[in-house]
Amino acid sequence: MNSFLHKTIKWSVTIAVITGVLAAIFSLLSTSILNQVNWTVGLIVVLMIVVIGVFFDMLGIAAAAGEEKPFHAMAAKKVYGAKYAIRIVRNADRFASFCNDVIGDIAGIISGAAAAIVIIQLANELQLGQGSLIESSINIGLTSLIAALTVGGKAMGKSLAITFSKDIIFRVGKTLQFLEEKLHLVIIKDTKKTK
Repeated sequence: MNSFLHKTIKWSVTIAVITGVLAAIFSLLSTSILNQVNWTVGLIVVLMIVVIGVFFDMLGIAAAAGEEKPFHAMAAKKVYGAKYAIRIVRNADRFASFCNDVIGDIAGIISGAAAAIVIIQLANELQLGQGSLIESSINIGLTSLIAALTVGGKAMGKSLAITFSKDIIFRVGKTLQFLEEKLHLVIIKDTKKTK
């Protein structure tokens, strides 16, 4: 029990630090980009951030819903990506936490902040007074649209992730194997023992 608690606390602190660093980087990048483009390009950037959040949320759910068994036969036949798919399922708690909580939540927070910048840019371009009815309407409309796209996208992503978890995990496994072989970038270590 103490070992489990120690690992859990260590993971929680690690993921909190990673989240803080990534949030700072993504926030800096998105703000820098948004301050150099007009509001239409800014809106596209906001929508891309939403899509990234939805995509990673789907990956996290697929990992949590996935099972190891289908990948064992594939791994025995040395199918490309199968061993990495097993790693994802074995580490589903951490993988899902990273995808859903780190990337997904950061994307949600940054999309809100980025939308605020786009609203200010649009209001300035249209020469709207701060707090005017039109400016408030644009603010409410854009904020509502982003929230609806985020929640609707995540709902659709969850359905796809649960239904097609094997296919999604397998594709991610192939990507992880490629990253490790070509770029020597290890995303998930195979730390858990074979069941």
